[in-house]
Amino acid sequence: MAAVVPQTRTDDVPAPATPPATAAPARSFRWYLILLLVLTALIFATVGTVNYRLNPLAYNGNAIHDAAAALTSGKNYANYDPNINWRALRREQIKQWTSTPDVIVFGGSRWWEAHRDLVPGGSFANLWVSNDQAEDALALTYLLERANRLPKTLILSLRFISFQPPAERDATEWQVWAPEYRAMAERLGITPHSYLTTAPVKQWSAMFYAPGAYDRAVQVSKVPDRPGATEATQLPKLDIIASDGSIYWSAASKARFTKKAVDTAVAKDLRRIGNTAPNIDQSLVDAFEKTIQYLKSKGVRVVLAQTPYHPTFWNTIKTRPFGATLTRLETIAQQMADRDGIASVGGYDPERFGCVATDFIDQIHANPSCVGKVLRQAMGA
Repeated sequence: MAAVVPQTRTDDVPAPATPPATAAPARSFRWYLILLLVLTALIFATVGTVNYRLNPLAYNGNAIHDAAAALTSGKNYANYDPNINWRALRREQIKQWTSTPDVIVFGGSRWWEAHRDLVPGGSFANLWVSNDQAEDALALTYLLERANRLPKTLILSLRFISFQPPAERDATEWQVWAPEYRAMAERLGITPHSYLTTAPVKQWSAMFYAPGAYDRAVQVSKVPDRPGATEATQLPKLDIIASDGSIYWSAASKARFTKKAVDTAVAKDLRRIGNTAPNIDQSLVDAFEKTIQYLKSKGVRVVLAQTPYHPTFWNTIKTRPFGATLTRLETIAQQMADRDGIASVGGYDPERFGCVATDFIDQIHANPSCVGKVLRQAMGA
């Protein structure tokens, strides 16, 4: 009997395998992601390069070293504007000094027109930095002592957010001096802020800020001259960092300081901060005072000197919360002076000095005529 051969049913034959439908889209997404990352990196690199090249005194260590060398040699230095890394420049200046100034004034930009000729007799250095904080006084003390450049007289001052808690600050430039601040805090037996608080993240990220790069490119394109050492104290469009550390305005800058512009600036800041009341962190007050005591122990004559506000600004805010903060700061300065045997001069009220509206270029920045009156009080105290 013949063997029966089983019949194969066509529906029993397995269908040929097909690739997963998602394989091709997955590969496409990976390439898209890689391309996006490459383009993003190129954009950031381009922005960073533009900022680095067009803002050398903000990001280029070699340029900052060379500018400090020019100032130390007695020359002035022309730049597009004062928006530079002042703390890096001051660090380099102090490192390069070959002698110690008799008098150093330190504070924020309210001192930027405090020129050498306003302080008769002896050598003078203006080490102002932008947006000064209490931590800066510690850092500066460390820098000066490390370089063996503590002066005979050091003039310090307080501004409305000198003692504001770091978490509440908008300005973070003080973080550039974080290593020096931390070193001095340790020397004074003070617990410094955390490393997270002192990390200069904003300074690092600013280099990759595209709108800033664009604005700088436009600014540079309109100025035929280029930054560098100069003997001049005024140029058509470049502001000048004087060898003593102060600022001389360009002709273009001075032309912008009209009464209308000043009044507008005053009104703007009244709206912005007039009703605020910046907090005062007592631990920062204590750290600042310990720094004063340390300086005194090293033979430094310390003077606390407050500069005035524009009359309209002061007369408007003196009864507001902002004015209350300023009054408290004046009280803190006087209490330190009484406890530590130092001088406290000046104040925020312009009438104390006879300063008038035409002495100001905005709500807080006074011209040499007004600033000179504060310095004379400080030197005579």
